[in-house]
Amino acid sequence: MLLHPDLFLGKLKVCGGLVHFHLLVSAIFALTFSSAPAFGCSCVPPPPDIKTAQALAQWTADRSAAIFEGSAERIELKWPLLEAKLGDLIPADAEQDPPVMQVLFEVSRSYRGTQPKSILITTGLGGGDCGFHFEVGEQYLVYAYADESGRLSTGICSGTARLEESQANLSYLRREPIASKSIVRNRPIAAGKVCGRAVRAGLDFADSQVFLLRVGNKSPIPSDEAEPARDGSFCATGVIPGKYHLMFINRIEDSPTSFVFFPGVAKSSEATAIEVKSDQANSELVFNVPPQPTFSVSGTVRTSNKSALPAECKVALWSADPLSFLLAYTQDVAPSGTFDFPQVLPGKYWVFVTVDSDAASNWLTRKVEVDVDVRVANLSLELIAK
Repeated sequence: MLLHPDLFLGKLKVCGGLVHFHLLVSAIFALTFSSAPAFGCSCVPPPPDIKTAQALAQWTADRSAAIFEGSAERIELKWPLLEAKLGDLIPADAEQDPPVMQVLFEVSRSYRGTQPKSILITTGLGGGDCGFHFEVGEQYLVYAYADESGRLSTGICSGTARLEESQANLSYLRREPIASKSIVRNRPIAAGKVCGRAVRAGLDFADSQVFLLRVGNKSPIPSDEAEPARDGSFCATGVIPGKYHLMFINRIEDSPTSFVFFPGVAKSSEATAIEVKSDQANSELVFNVPPQPTFSVSGTVRTSNKSALPAECKVALWSADPLSFLLAYTQDVAPSGTFDFPQVLPGKYWVFVTVDSDAASNWLTRKVEVDVDVRVANLSLELIAK
């Protein structure tokens, strides 16, 4: 079986023959605050003269710097913000060192490039950045691209697939006859459906979303989402079988004012996972949405060299809970250096300054942590000139 490159719609960036979009910090905020998916991935289609599985397998291989069979042994989210200790300096440029998934492979057979027994490959987080979803213990045929430093990455447009879905490509690489001359698409996975109702008297569900986060998936980006109707009813279709945590988010003027896990708890440690089975629907779910208090968070930003603040300076609050990755706030900093978040849900947050202008690369900031369980005032943040 040989998979023709998938086609998605969305905001794109062309790089090395592969059309893809890096899910930068700013884009994650856009995903967090948008009521509908904002980004997508599109793959470069093969030339029109490629009409056979043999030709497509060759075209796929010719675009790759490294090709190998291997088992995914470890998967980790890598992000300087996540790895930095409190007080450490981090880039104020939101687009520098974006989060990626790093996968450790045990290589069983190499077809291109000199691969060690173990190799690290990066891919996107998913949710529109062309990232490939790997699972620990599964066998894959990996097609990888190399950046200027030689680091390897892959994605859904590369030809990478599970070993059992790569028969035509494997036959080509092993110089064996390809069973089918025509290009064959993989059969779609028998998916399930998650339906239910969010319940809270008097709540307007117009600015609400229900997200599904796959249990065990190291990526913090939800796998699926559903938009509740005005009566709170929701339904997510085409869900890959497995266990999921459900998250409910409601917003007022782009700021989360409700963030709860199924069946209706604020702490991820108290959440109950649901199981989705093939061709079955979870249709009786009742998702309680209790009222939650909010508190204001305010303070000032100053520069280390006493200069004026750069243009487009913002303060970000990001939940420190790994399962609450979508619980985030941004606020513009006034020319005087002050900022004010009027409504922030309780919890532990990382706080940092970002600069969105061309001067962003000239600045660093510090990773700060704050517990929001009462009103927070006089929070002092700093931009450090390089």
